[in-house]
Amino acid sequence: GTGRVVRYELLPLDELRPAGRPRVDVLASLSGIFRDSFANVVELLDDLFEEAAQADEPPERNYVRKHALELAGRGCERPAARLFSNPAGDYGSMVNERVGSGEWEEADELGETWASRNAFSYGRGAEKGQARADVLETLLASTERVVQMIDSVEYGLTDIQEYYANTGALKTA
Repeated sequence: GTGRVVRYELLPLDELRPAGRPRVDVLASLSGIFRDSFANVVELLDDLFEEAAQADEPPERNYVRKHALELAGRGCERPAARLFSNPAGDYGSMVNERVGSGEWEEADELGETWASRNAFSYGRGAEKGQARADVLETLLASTERVVQMIDSVEYGLTDIQEYYANTGALKTA
């Protein structure tokens, strides 16, 4: 083999560890660079979220399914959408620009800026930046943890704006 990932498989609930834990729901905030450079990975991840949402599992043990069913019940399109970013072909949350210019007074304003700029879902087929603010808002309302994955160790905490412009604003949203 080439070592290339060509699909993901959903683990059965009884194989999740620690034993008895539910399948957690995830909201992935993608940078524009990742979204555009790794479209194949975005499609594979989208397939996995769709599979989790349609799995024949009790909603109280599969939060992807639980939230997707709730969203579908409210008439939301693509209730399994979990991969969000800026509008297609656009980059940045615009939070750092607002902070730099001083055009904000309350932290909630920065959260709203982030949410309005990142309400576009990505995945397989035509799902290339569809506005899905309703899905994003629902996922944000149930978010308990925010984790920032950094793909470089070249920067320190105060060297780049990513920490407040994305992670901080996402937490505020």
